[in-house]
Amino acid sequence: MASKLPSLPQATKWLLRPSTTRSLKPAFSSAVPTSCLHQQGPSRSAVVHEQALPQTQTQVESSPFFTQPQTQSLSKKAVSLDETANLDAVISQLPLVQSLRQSRKTYKESRPHLAIPPAIRQHHFVGGSLAGTGKLALAPYMWTSSRKSKTESGRTTHVSSVVSVFHIGRDLCGHPGFVHGGLLSVLFDEVFARCVSAAFPSGLGMTANLNVDFRKPALPDRFYVLRAETTKVEGRKAWVEGKMTYLPLPLAAPLDAKSLVSDVELLSEDHEGAVMVSEARALFVEPKFADVSVFLLMD
Repeated sequence: MASKLPSLPQATKWLLRPSTTRSLKPAFSSAVPTSCLHQQGPSRSAVVHEQALPQTQTQVESSPFFTQPQTQSLSKKAVSLDETANLDAVISQLPLVQSLRQSRKTYKESRPHLAIPPAIRQHHFVGGSLAGTGKLALAPYMWTSSRKSKTESGRTTHVSSVVSVFHIGRDLCGHPGFVHGGLLSVLFDEVFARCVSAAFPSGLGMTANLNVDFRKPALPDRFYVLRAETTKVEGRKAWVEGKMTYLPLPLAAPLDAKSLVSDVELLSEDHEGAVMVSEARALFVEPKFADVSVFLLMD
């Protein structure tokens, strides 16, 4: 009598079942077959990707991502200040700027980013990448004042203060309608470096640390004033502090034929509408290779 085989568990029988070839139906279908897409290369992939995106302003505005007020603002062409007036001319109307230009013996006016050779400037973060319409439409203005001071070790050094004026456009926002906080940190770092340069023999200081306290949201399409001052110098180290304020000039300011800005008080830093948006402090260090770098540049 043949021996009786033990019964196998149901799960084991399922694993030992004869294999069958089954065609799997994809969960999605592409407008272009995958094999064909691979043969046609990445350029075709890019075309397919673009076809998946909204192509018209109507499609963009109908997206549930936008609320009704945002849709209305997109459909209307907003007239920003840098599109309707000459920013240079408006800056010249600022009472602060007029006062600084009258104090030529105390404050030296400059625009450092324009002094960078064009071939290098295009790769500079502030002078190149962040420059342009809707961003930093104008290279920041800077007024520098320097005075001699003695350190605790008895060494004579130069302590500087800087006043910078610039305009921030609408394409540098983080949250909609608010300037990205990282941009404010970058501008602090840029002006602080200019401020401490007089404290170092080489004129070169590198950021060791930077602390920014954000006080109020920063609004786009505004003129900003950044004040910085070197507070302490010890050998190759220099400490600097500053604050940033935007002027109360509103978006799409009313203009007339006689004056670019009808209400000049809106250009005043001490106007009740002016807002201090952030404060910062930093430590800069003159690198040991700075003297060698300066020597090579002068050679």
